[in-house]
Amino acid sequence: MKPIAVVVEHDGRTILPVTHELIHLATLLAARIHAPIVLVVPGAGHPDMADELARRGMQTIDLAIPGIDGYNSGAYKTALADLFTSLLPAYILVAHTATGRDFAPGLAVRLSGTAIAGVNNLLWEDGAPIFSRPVFNGAKNALVRADKFPCIAMVQPSAFLSPDAPAPAPLPGTVETMEIQCPDPGIKRLATRSADKGGDDLERAAVIVSAGRGLGSRENLGAVEEFTSLFPNAAMGVSRPLVDEGWMAYRFQVGITGATVSPEVYIACGISGSSQHLAGIMGSKTIVSINSDPNAAIFNHSDYCIVEDLLDFISAFEAIAASVDDPDR
Repeated sequence: MKPIAVVVEHDGRTILPVTHELIHLATLLAARIHAPIVLVVPGAGHPDMADELARRGMQTIDLAIPGIDGYNSGAYKTALADLFTSLLPAYILVAHTATGRDFAPGLAVRLSGTAIAGVNNLLWEDGAPIFSRPVFNGAKNALVRADKFPCIAMVQPSAFLSPDAPAPAPLPGTVETMEIQCPDPGIKRLATRSADKGGDDLERAAVIVSAGRGLGSRENLGAVEEFTSLFPNAAMGVSRPLVDEGWMAYRFQVGITGATVSPEVYIACGISGSSQHLAGIMGSKTIVSINSDPNAAIFNHSDYCIVEDLLDFISAFEAIAASVDDPDR
């Protein structure tokens, strides 16, 4: 049986949480198609990470690519294509992150396989896996079945959270170290800068109020800021379009390309619900959405849906809050 390969997502020092979600999806696939799982740690050589992953009882390959320092898309595609040409996996699971989206399509071309982006669910039909992915800006999901292999599934973070924490297996898996020489990929990393996410406030906040394009204009940001101030231990965030427009700094961006958050309450103000934004908020305990469009995609993922003009709602909410705080009422 052809194996299921998981390309481990890491930052050069630690294994990133999305990797455990990929492994969880791999176990769901393996249980139905009875295939072995192989974990692949690409990079400059990371034996400690490989040993850590092998403790889960799975075969792990520490894929060392000499001459690279950190992530390099050209080298990743060349080395992984070389490995998978001999390993012959049926399915390759990759994180739908900036890194995964960068190398996975090109890898699929080199392997003459299929790439499916934004996978958010797994279904079955006649014993074959069907992958779900968002379309129409997240308003609908398309069901896709690969007919060309290997199939590279780019999996959205937070889509396959395991109910149980990763646990060591009774017997550790094997670790194999491989070294694949790559020609000059034509690009080199000059430096790595950590983005100023300012994520501390968003990570610590019990309540996050985020604004989206439904806000209408930059001048209305003040209304959302005042709305946020009504909640204890609250922070304000925004969706990516507002950052792209220059209305707010990147450190306020919530979503897969910004901050991934898990507050007690997440209040989405005028946010349509793109798959990238949803992936960043699915850890929230309660999601409240305010949108004038009753068909907004985010309503499909919300605990409370409020169909109303955003500014009208905020004005009414503030009036109620003021009356509650008034000691004479």
